[in-house]
Amino acid sequence: MLIRDWFATRRIRHGATAGVVVLATGGLFLLHANAAPGAAREPVVPILATPEVPVAVQPPVVVLPAAPGPTTVTFSGPQVRGTLAISDSRVLAGRDQPFYADVTLTAEASANAHAPLALVVVLDTSGSMEGEKLREAKDAVKGLVRDMKDDDEIAFVHYSDSAEVVQPLTAVGEVRRSLPARVDALQADGGTAIPLGLAAGMRALDAETGNRVRRIVLVSDGLDSSRPRSEQLAKKSAEKGITVSSMGIGLDFDEGYMGGLARSGHGNFGFVNDAPTLAAFLERELLQTATTTAESTVVHLHVPSGVRFVKATGADADVHGNDVDLRVGALFANEPKRVLVQMATDLGAGSGVTLASTVSWHSVGGEPAEARIPALDLVASANADEVARGRNETVFARATSVEASERQLEAAEAYAAGDTGRANGLIQHNMTALKRAAVAAPAAVAQALTAQSDSYDKTMQVFSKAGPRSASGQVAAKSAAAHNLANASASAF
Repeated sequence: MLIRDWFATRRIRHGATAGVVVLATGGLFLLHANAAPGAAREPVVPILATPEVPVAVQPPVVVLPAAPGPTTVTFSGPQVRGTLAISDSRVLAGRDQPFYADVTLTAEASANAHAPLALVVVLDTSGSMEGEKLREAKDAVKGLVRDMKDDDEIAFVHYSDSAEVVQPLTAVGEVRRSLPARVDALQADGGTAIPLGLAAGMRALDAETGNRVRRIVLVSDGLDSSRPRSEQLAKKSAEKGITVSSMGIGLDFDEGYMGGLARSGHGNFGFVNDAPTLAAFLERELLQTATTTAESTVVHLHVPSGVRFVKATGADADVHGNDVDLRVGALFANEPKRVLVQMATDLGAGSGVTLASTVSWHSVGGEPAEARIPALDLVASANADEVARGRNETVFARATSVEASERQLEAAEAYAAGDTGRANGLIQHNMTALKRAAVAAPAAVAQALTAQSDSYDKTMQVFSKAGPRSASGQVAAKSAAAHNLANASASAF
């Protein structure tokens, strides 16, 4: 059952939204549909009138079962706190009933405001970078070196048909004056072998023997046929505690490739088309690296019998029987990361299960840590009213937001492939759902829904008027990919 079909079974009482939605971090989107035609009406208590007392119009009186159990719990440990929220404390009895869990993790700032870091910049110097793009990239890298602290460590790699380590991992204070000249001396030539550059960047970090936060930032303006290999390398890096971010420069790179690389490396994907944006992206990478307080973060979820794991968004999922390890990666101070887990239930009426989970991480400069997440109970019921009362609208909002973003990524890829009709159809589907949701949503949520819908509308207008190879079309597709990829693990609208 698709989430849009699920929402269609909800019942609206008194002509208003059933339940209250709290909008967290300003970017969740709620899909909310009116009751399906022909749905059973709720019982109405008749009003007895006398000739002396006029009949008043009263709302229906509904008698519902006792309140279901909680859907949200909080947890905390050294420098990390979070919440686990489930979409329902009651689910409809039967096979393959959709069910969601939403985990939010937030790292607190450490006493040492600047974590020790080891940063590798991997720069594309292929022939297509000739001219302004390479000059701007060089200036941005030199600005990054200028902004780093003396005891930070930096390595610099450039690649085209092959890869070369221009600067092995070294304290910035030792190379602050000499490295910019070597960066300036680079020339554009040859093809684009992204995996070679990424592998060289990983090897550069082998020299890091301390407890530094490690990150690779790969910059490219092109594409090749090696996407699976690059994603495999980025995933391997993430498993070793190395965050990999990617930055596409110009209009010729493949946003699907570069975005997939960042997703596999648990890093950021950025699209830059001018020097100021390029510098800002590198500045953000430096800030996140320096404010990392937890690494190798993993949510351990036990999926009981009667519940089936489907997929996770915002983390890599390793499934071992009834246990699922959700690998989140690094946490940056005061920047929440979210993982949405989709499951399905197969429970008989009256039966129940308990969801048990923990989260573990390594504190930067500290010891491994773990927090137990309080258990939440899930009970199957044949009573639709009871199920509706046990729903958590915020989790539904998160699920809807992610589903829309996934469709928007499909739309961007379809457009890049020349299938404008399919792209616009997917976008129109998103806009229709969001506008329908905004009608019944509280004001704050309606505003967020409108913002998301408006962003999709602007993208569709460009897709309808401009060809996939036009400058405006490529900008729209790449911007859409960046925003919607970010929405998988954090609010982006």
